[in-house]
Amino acid sequence: MAQDYKINECFSDTASEMSYCICSDSITYDKTFGDSYRLFVITDFKSEKPIEKKIYLNLNRSADFPYELDIKYFEKYKIIIIKGCASFYLFSSTRNIISRQVFPNYSGCLFSDGQGSYISDLTINKNGKILELKVNECGIHKFDISDLNKIEEI
Repeated sequence: MAQDYKINECFSDTASEMSYCICSDSITYDKTFGDSYRLFVITDFKSEKPIEKKIYLNLNRSADFPYELDIKYFEKYKIIIIKGCASFYLFSSTRNIISRQVFPNYSGCLFSDGQGSYISDLTINKNGKILELKVNECGIHKFDISDLNKIEEI
């Protein structure tokens, strides 16, 4: 299979014969910062010829900030968190859908610098229905993720 992108990070699920990668290609390439890893590539290896699906993610604050795959909830909920520095996406492998880009509500937060709004410590609980995350210098934020088409902060 010819590959027209650079891989930054991948996760392979051997049970489903699928791989999920964060990549960069000529479309995401930035003249100033170089490779911008904001292409989510899903590859299905079940058929004789692998089938790829490419999803271009929105800029992660700056072209030089790559998205990261968080797979710690894949086994239990079949969800991959695609974490940016100030936002996230969720991908459900059972439903084969990706959420919109989700940002925490930053109103009322005062940040000392640009890194104050970075997100960290993402956890999924309540049977896969609530996502909790920490925003540096802004506290804990919770999201109802029971419907990936309608993620809301609660």
